[in-house]
Formats: sequence, structure tokens, C-alpha cells
Amino acid sequence: MYELTKTPFGKHTRFELSNPLTGHAFSLVPAAGANVLDIQFRGQNILDGHTTPEELEAGKWGKSTILFPFPNRLDEGKYRWLGKEYQFPINNASTGNAIHGFVREEAFEVEYVFLAKNFASIRCYFDYVGDRPYYPFPFSLELEFSIHDTGKFELQVAVENLHHAPIPMGFGWHPYFRLANRADLHQLKLPPCEKVDINDRMIPTGGTTPFQAFQNLQKVEETFLDNCFKSAKSSGHYQLTLEGEGQSLVMKASAAEFPFFQVFTPPHRESIALEPMSCNVDVFNNQQGLVSLAPEEVWKGKMSLQYQMQ
Repeated sequence: MYELTKTPFGKHTRFELSNPLTGHAFSLVPAAGANVLDIQFRGQNILDGHTTPEELEAGKWGKSTILFPFPNRLDEGKYRWLGKEYQFPINNASTGNAIHGFVREEAFEVEYVFLAKNFASIRCYFDYVGDRPYYPFPFSLELEFSIHDTGKFELQVAVENLHHAPIPMGFGWHPYFRLANRADLHQLKLPPCEKVDINDRMIPTGGTTPFQAFQNLQKVEETFLDNCFKSAKSSGHYQLTLEGEGQSLVMKASAAEFPFFQVFTPPHRESIALEPMSCNVDVFNNQQGLVSLAPEEVWKGKMSLQYQMQ
């Protein structure tokens, strides 16, 4: 039977859902952007998350960040919507862009926690009133995280437009995974895809390039990736596979809901980020995958992780 444990985590509260019999568990801090700190299967943590309140407060590398109302970068933070110009703060100094939206800074409320014999879930929500001048569009964002004794971890998302006119949006999640001590020691397999061409400020140039690497499972070694890819599929699901030290992890996402994904091997080489995204980089400008959400309309998406000991 799964159990809920609440403990202080700095100025916030850490919620842990765990099954003592199986060693399956995960924890998150709803009041800090619904940030997931760890995901454990058989007592083995597969997530490279924030380990202290200080790390969570600093938010370095965007670990486990919920990416909304856009994932990745927005060119110089600027965009136009329904004839008006808007300017997000520049929070990616190295490229001079805005990055990852703003809900990672917001406090989510816990709607409910469900505990069962073989799975558990927690649902959180954030209701935004539209008080930021660079995104003055009210919405409700609902997230449900669940863990199953089959080795599955799942994130379901629902966004409702509370504005009187259509609003622009994109969604992503930014988890880093660690199955071995170094990123180099992992094996990676990507689905059939094309790499999005970008400029020196990591903004798409409008084209894509065929990408043949990692079409079969192979060692990452010294490969550096910080790239957005477009799935070759337009329907069904695609999979990103990671293996290391006798463990395998499969990230599965709908090609219709999440046609793009980012893969990032950070300079510290301690983990690998696998990030399904509903849209391309700079989506508010290029509109590739942009969701124009009508008033009272709800957009839904789902992604899952399947863990297995080999």
C-alpha cells in the first residue's frame, strides 16, 4: 500500500508518495513549481533532481522544471499575439533569450492525493489571473503525477483557457535522468527524427536536418547534445530509450501532443535530460506546434516513463 509523507523542505513542504514493500516512490514540492525531486524504483533513484532546499531555490539547470506557457527559448523574449507586442524578461543571459516560461516560479495547490495498493497519484493545480504584462492571459494548469508498481511513472497535464480570447501556449517538462555515474556511460536510442537547425543563439533558422545518430542503442560517450528534434511520426507514440548499469528507462510520448523533444547532456556530464515538448523552440514566433487555445477550451497531454531492471 502506498503512503503519503509530508516533511519540511526549506520554506516549503515535500510530498513523498511511497510503497515500502516495493521501494517505489517519488517526491515533489508543489509550492515550488510542482518540482519533482526524485523518482525511485526498488529504492533506486533514477532522477537527477534537486537534493536540498538551496538547490531548489537556485533552480540551476532547470531540473524537473515545468515548462509553461512555452518550453525552451523565445527569441529575445519578444512575440506578437493578436496584433499586440509582448516582452518576456531575458532570463537566459548566454543567448539573450527568455527561457521556459514562468510557472516554475509559482506555487501549485494540491487538489488531491490518491493512495492504492499498487499505484499512487497526486494532482496539483495553478490558477493564473493574468497579472504579468508579458503574458496577460488567465489560465488554469493542472498536473497529475502517478507511479505504478509496474515500473511506470506518468505525467498528465490539462490547461484551460480562462481568458476572453484565444491564448498562445506550449508545454514541456525538463527531467534529468541518471542510471549510471556519468552521462558518458549511458546508452541512448532516439526515435526516427530530424534535428531542428538553430543559430548561434539557439533559435531555429527554419529548417531541419536528417539525424541518423542514436537510431540504434549506442554509448553516449563524449557526445554533447543540446538540441531540439522533430519526431518523424505524426500519430501514435514515440520512445526515447536510456540504459545504464543494468537498468533501462523508456520515455514515451504522443507524437500528436508532443511532436518535438529536446535532448541535453549538461556540461557537468552527470545526467541526461529527455524533454518531450508540444512545440518547437521559439514557438510564439514561428508557430511550429503552437496551441491557440480558445476561451474555455482545455488542452490535454500525457507522457510516461517505464523503468526496468535488465
